[in-house]
Amino acid sequence: MAMGKLSSLGIGSNVLNYDVIDKLKKADEKTMVAPIDKKMETNVEKQKELVEVKTLLSALKTPIKTLADYSTYIARTSNVTSNAIKATVGAGVPIQDIKIDVESLAQGDINEVGTKFSSRDDVFSKEDVKLRFFTLGREYVVNIKAGMTLGDVAQAITDTTKGEVSGIVMKTGGAKPYQLMINSKNTGENSRIYFGSTITSNPIPETPIKLEAGDFTLTIKDKNGNDTTIDITSDTQENMSAQDRAQALLDALKNAIQANPDTKDLLDDAINVGLSDDGKSLVINDKRGYAIKLGGNKLAQLGFEQSQSQKDDLLQSSTPIKSGLLQGVIQIGSVPLDLSKMTKKHNTSEENAQVIAAAIENIAGMHATTDGNGKLILNSEVGEIKITATDDAGKAAIKELGLKEGMIQDYSKLESEIFKFKNLQRASDAKFAYNGVSVRRPSNEINDVINGVSLTLQETTEPGKPAIISVGRDNQVIIDNIKEFLKAYNELIPKLDEVTRYDPDTKIAGIFNGVSDIRMIRSSINNIFSYAIPSPDGMQSLMRYGLSIDDKSKMSLDEAALSNALNQDPQKTQDFFYGTDKKNFEGKEVHQDGIFIKFNKVLSDLVDGSNAKLKIYEDSLDKDARNLKKDKESAMDLLKTRYDIMADRFAAYDGQIAKANNSFNAVQMMIDQSVAKKK
Repeated sequence: MAMGKLSSLGIGSNVLNYDVIDKLKKADEKTMVAPIDKKMETNVEKQKELVEVKTLLSALKTPIKTLADYSTYIARTSNVTSNAIKATVGAGVPIQDIKIDVESLAQGDINEVGTKFSSRDDVFSKEDVKLRFFTLGREYVVNIKAGMTLGDVAQAITDTTKGEVSGIVMKTGGAKPYQLMINSKNTGENSRIYFGSTITSNPIPETPIKLEAGDFTLTIKDKNGNDTTIDITSDTQENMSAQDRAQALLDALKNAIQANPDTKDLLDDAINVGLSDDGKSLVINDKRGYAIKLGGNKLAQLGFEQSQSQKDDLLQSSTPIKSGLLQGVIQIGSVPLDLSKMTKKHNTSEENAQVIAAAIENIAGMHATTDGNGKLILNSEVGEIKITATDDAGKAAIKELGLKEGMIQDYSKLESEIFKFKNLQRASDAKFAYNGVSVRRPSNEINDVINGVSLTLQETTEPGKPAIISVGRDNQVIIDNIKEFLKAYNELIPKLDEVTRYDPDTKIAGIFNGVSDIRMIRSSINNIFSYAIPSPDGMQSLMRYGLSIDDKSKMSLDEAALSNALNQDPQKTQDFFYGTDKKNFEGKEVHQDGIFIKFNKVLSDLVDGSNAKLKIYEDSLDKDARNLKKDKESAMDLLKTRYDIMADRFAAYDGQIAKANNSFNAVQMMIDQSVAKKK
């Protein structure tokens, strides 16, 4: 109302004032707004109580849904009799005892570099060094530049292999306490690290191969440094797997190396034989870096594409040699080469390279060739070349040839003088027997032997004393969910009684007394609770499993009766709780619902999805709340308009009355004055 405009309302009449308007307005609010407020309060209460009912129904549905799930009845427990293994068993695994004999655990490869250092910042090598090794089916080359620190080399190894092999600096103690460790990231035979020279095969063919003398030969350097050729003989059986054939050939190689008195002491140290590609391919390795040569009539049949291990040239010039007459004297070992006497003014770059290569080739133990483009390629029978100069002209000549001054050594020299590798732990597969069947795996985490059973191997078992995994039914999950069902039921029913009650004496009704979808919840649940089916040994019902409801609607459980029923006939429990699959008259498989699937369907119809009954009722309450809010706003607007108009009218009437009163007062005053004169 326009309070400022009508602040003097009632002055003229002493009757048409705001007190009269407020009284009239309150009377109208009582008849028009108060009923809407009452409905809004009731709506809010209904929404609050509906949330509580739905929460209790959801709590009841949780164990029911679990008991209506097939996986609950095929849940398994496992018990292990030994600390040698850990086991987890998935649903549906046949009930059984599994025997596990652990022969060996899967291990990673651990190697140490023999040279020790005072600090991780010590220079690893004053010369450029190439570290070559084979692992995980591929060969890696780590370029170690002159002046790199021990820590730099460790990081270079890790970076080159993208973490598959780790370079680690360890402090082991002593006057020079720091050592470089080179370790595999993973376990298993595939993760074994082979340093030096390596030859690998493709997967060994599954077809039987009989190896006789001359069919397969191995040439390696023996303990005296001489090349020794060894014949490998073998006769693999027809029923062998690819892995077994590879293992048989590996054993034949080891036996042949061990049978030779000049190589037997080198086996598993300088000379290594292993498997890669999940045990299907062979790896032959000389840790010393010497060449490995293979031969024989059946080399290709065995899957070997190369007959000799890869070997890097000792030194290759970085740039083509200049053409024309060259100056300076360089020294190869102790032999001086005067370039001015060897080259001519009109020589090409390649001609100069060939002349110099021929001169180096004449030095005892030295070998030199060219690449055809004016570059030198140098090698040495002793694994090293020393290149020096006696004056500045010689030093300049070395640079012009694309060579470098100093001692250059091949891997075999570096291995014996710098690397001096020592294997502390050899990468290997886990070996175990699963119910008597021999199994190999690259990891101690095993989940692919039998579906649903996961093993963690922790230690070896004593011969003849296997670890036993006892697989049994997990009845506890059923018992726990029955208890949750009982608890949720006993919390839900009192709430349903409260919100749907009606007292004929006091005429007091619960908030949902007239809502059929909520009134029917209790009876729907109890009807299913009383569900029973005939069986050969009597009626099947929840009472048989220890559940009962007393006359006060409280559910109770005899846990001993439930456990006894579950243990006596778990299949019958599954059939009654979950249901069975049977063929109908058309021959099709049809599922006949068990009691908890029936429970689940009733509750799903109430609370699951946008079409659930209580969801629809909740939406109707939301809609009513919005409509009531609009009705109240409309009523308030109507009253405001009505009483604003009334106030304006009262103001007009009050003004007229004031004028009339003023006129009457003037006449009265004149009368009073006249009367006074006459007196």
